[in-house]
Amino acid sequence: MLARMAAQTDQWRTEFRVGDRRVLGVADGVFTMNDDFMNVPGYNRQFEDASGRAQLPVGSFVVEGDQTVLIDAGIGPFATEGLVGGNLLAELAAIGVQPADVDVVAVSHLHLDHDGWIATRDGGVTFPNAVVHVGAGDYEHFVVGTPTDGFTMARHKKAALAELLDAGRVVLVDDVTEIVPGVVAMPTPGHTPGHLAFAIRDRGERLLILGDSMYCPAQLTDMDLTAMHDVDPALARRSRELIAREMEAHATSAVGCHFPGLHAARVLGGEVVAA
Repeated sequence: MLARMAAQTDQWRTEFRVGDRRVLGVADGVFTMNDDFMNVPGYNRQFEDASGRAQLPVGSFVVEGDQTVLIDAGIGPFATEGLVGGNLLAELAAIGVQPADVDVVAVSHLHLDHDGWIATRDGGVTFPNAVVHVGAGDYEHFVVGTPTDGFTMARHKKAALAELLDAGRVVLVDDVTEIVPGVVAMPTPGHTPGHLAFAIRDRGERLLILGDSMYCPAQLTDMDLTAMHDVDPALARRSRELIAREMEAHATSAVGCHFPGLHAARVLGGEVVAA
């Protein structure tokens, strides 16, 4: 299983050019979309592989520059129903990035397939030099509070984030914020209370990294297509509408952490097309 998954994550490496910057997509593991995950029955079947499973990447993105930014931190060396992780560090090494090279970890939200490598189970941190940026609403919901939606955060991750906050190495984001030059965090709540998307900008070009504000490119135009894990579906829809307006205004491409192949898309003439 691990060898097969490693080969599959290799296939999901992607590279984007935004002006003079490179953004590299890598996958920590596999998300298997079940039949009722989206609100359209059978929607997952279009992603099925030869084995009949709708297997999608669990993606992270490295933004190169004067500071190295890692957007989302995968599942970690862990598996649960529908999710298998563990490849992120090997995938980063394959593109020349070691944990100590990462200056910023920007987390779209604190679900277990996006924050997995923030902390180690022995109480350490995976990226020893990184400052973590996370939505203030998510920190309050997952770290301080006790979620009632079934997404309780693992104790070791709660402890690590609290210690990092006390050490001044967690930044809580509650508004549009430039976290490093050319990388802007944008609140897109609904999937979780403090969900963030990220705009990468350079020389007039833009790329949006959507986290889980959208699970698939079709949501760029079909606002009624929703995922089962949206904690506030109405607010999630408003965030998708905000993203669509942002893309239209700036002729922007976008990619989500579970987009097929980690490929970006854009909207042209009301239709979703490959970027």
